[in-house]
Amino acid sequence: MAEYSYANTPKVNKQVKDTLVNKIIPASFAAPINKALAHYPELKNTKITWRIKHAYTPLTTRPSFASLFKAKSKRSYIITISDKTIDTLEHLLYKHLTYDEQVGIMGHELGHVVDFSNKNMLQSARSAIGHLSSKYIDRMEYHTDMICIQHGLGKQLEEYSTYVRTKMHVHDWRGVDNVYHNDQTHERYMNPETIEKLMHSGH
Repeated sequence: MAEYSYANTPKVNKQVKDTLVNKIIPASFAAPINKALAHYPELKNTKITWRIKHAYTPLTTRPSFASLFKAKSKRSYIITISDKTIDTLEHLLYKHLTYDEQVGIMGHELGHVVDFSNKNMLQSARSAIGHLSSKYIDRMEYHTDMICIQHGLGKQLEEYSTYVRTKMHVHDWRGVDNVYHNDQTHERYMNPETIEKLMHSGH
């Protein structure tokens, strides 16, 4: 797989180029990832590796295991982009999204990195335990969407949100772990209406 890193960066504007330090990016998705990164200047020196592999969930973000035991500023992160999943989720694979949809959901994933990077070791352990709770994940993902909006990617996130709900035929999308359930009582990932409201309210 071809990779895109700071060492072989072509001529891009300085704001984008400054975010590419310590980044390993698949060449096929360099443009939307760079666009999203440009909205997260605080991640300029954060080590992030993007990888493409077969995975059930279309996109996941996590700290590397070894870095969990390091200081927050020394941690590294892995963002996995699935290139093959079950038929129900096939439409949600990154490669099938439009450019703006790719930018929007990548902004969400980078929001996870920001959230992780603000947690100490104890808080990270609590977060890992919290993933056993559906309600905890609801709050976490909703908060991560908020981070994405606050970083100026609300419009792109709204486009992704609209696409997902159209393809999945569901208004309140609760993620792949609830793909076979018709539970519309929670808004884990923000609906387009919520995103629109928050953008206009100045968040």
